[in-house]
Amino acid sequence: MARVDRARLDAALLPEPVFAARMVVPTRFDDLDILGHVNNVSVVVILQEARVDFNRVTGSRPDTTELRMMAAGLTVEFAGEMHHPEPVEVLTGVLAIGRTSFTLGQVIRQSGRTTAYSEATMVFADTNGPAQIPAAIRARLQDCLLPPANIPN
Repeated sequence: MARVDRARLDAALLPEPVFAARMVVPTRFDDLDILGHVNNVSVVVILQEARVDFNRVTGSRPDTTELRMMAAGLTVEFAGEMHHPEPVEVLTGVLAIGRTSFTLGQVIRQSGRTTAYSEATMVFADTNGPAQIPAAIRARLQDCLLPPANIPN
């Protein structure tokens, strides 16, 4: 199983976050599991909300009904507990851009602590299957690329 590139996501947090989108999401009592933590299924929903917000903020969603974008893969790694009622902050940026797909990197933080990392592969498709990313959207995604983790200071 592929691991999330935590080093690259952590590097994008310091000294100031360089993610293209930032969304604050309230936690709900309904998100809690029997142990009083935000449930892992709720975390996936929070990440999805932030991906939708990323597409809105960056203008990277298709503006035609013939072309759609969908999640092709999702990896989530938990790094700490999340609790109600404190909100969480979700930071989202682009890790890679292919011909028909791109990969988003996401970090969830609560009270200054990183609590989850995620990578989501999004693919464009039309009625014939995977479709090339439109040039205008590709340009917007390139503006959102996170730097590699090993940039020398």
